[in-house]
Amino acid sequence: MKIEQKSAPGSALDVAQPASTSTDLPPVEDRRLWLYKSTQGYQEIMSWYDDALKTIDCELESQFVKTRFGHTHMLVAGREDAEPLILIPGVAGCAPLWRRQIPAFARHFRVYALDIVGQPGRSDPNPPSFLNDDYVHWLTDVLDGLHIDRAHFAGTSVGGWVVLRMGIVAPERVRKIVMLSPTGVSRAKLPVKIWLTKVLNKRKDANALEDDLTAKSVSSKSPGGSFGTFDRQLARLMALCTRHYRVDRSVGVYNEKTEKVEIGKGLRVLRKFFLSEPKSALRSFRCPGMLIFGEHEVLYNPYKIVQRAEKLMPQLETDVIDGAGHAAIYDKPEEVNQVVIDYLKAS
Repeated sequence: MKIEQKSAPGSALDVAQPASTSTDLPPVEDRRLWLYKSTQGYQEIMSWYDDALKTIDCELESQFVKTRFGHTHMLVAGREDAEPLILIPGVAGCAPLWRRQIPAFARHFRVYALDIVGQPGRSDPNPPSFLNDDYVHWLTDVLDGLHIDRAHFAGTSVGGWVVLRMGIVAPERVRKIVMLSPTGVSRAKLPVKIWLTKVLNKRKDANALEDDLTAKSVSSKSPGGSFGTFDRQLARLMALCTRHYRVDRSVGVYNEKTEKVEIGKGLRVLRKFFLSEPKSALRSFRCPGMLIFGEHEVLYNPYKIVQRAEKLMPQLETDVIDGAGHAAIYDKPEEVNQVVIDYLKAS
């Protein structure tokens, strides 16, 4: 893998800068550290980021564009004249988590894997709000900075909700949308006991947490096929973020004046994560779209949600991937990649 860093045409960065590494920390007063519990925690997550980049088997550009939320960093691959495909991770995710998709997608599309502003990664630490259309405004700014009129979008988990909102609010900027185990299409459930004792156990260090994260630890269902392995790069990032990342700040529920989480705002954000968009909003989704779940999806019964989504959004295509969980891109990457490519390339 070769990484080249440059600015997008028309962006606010006029001079290319060397790519940051785990040893190039910002000054202590840099607001970037505001999203982390310590400088050491920031360094550990950036070290993970650099290591994950090394696993992406294709040439990449490290690119920035300016938005109303600050500079957005992205990993770019594929021919410049190919149709653009924007990839959006979930909460506390970042561009390298698409490492098993970027090389495959780049053979057909100009791929832009984004670090969400205000989330772990190299973008500026200014989180959009989940309670309005900030994420749509952010994505339209990214498109404008890249001089792209319309693009394909793919998002996983909460990133799937982001691209769903893009299709509802700004369909004129969309070619096709792929939602991978998205939130927002139905009421979701969470195995609270499992997540509190395993995934969110802050009493353990990151190494112990990483070892705990297996398919069985995040799902009460019996795994099948490769689902039982759980993606180890994802497990490592989840463990590091549990220990070192300020999710309360990144989702906008921490009050700096009182130094406490705002309970009311926190509940409204949780509603965005675990309740459906209004039926009227889902019915207004008119873009070509595809909905993909793993059969061992932890948030929903995927087969019931597919039926509901097809009723509310009849133009959607759907697929449930055997032997996969939440989300299928980590458990059955080759199968899911081909499903996505075939859908996006179909006339």
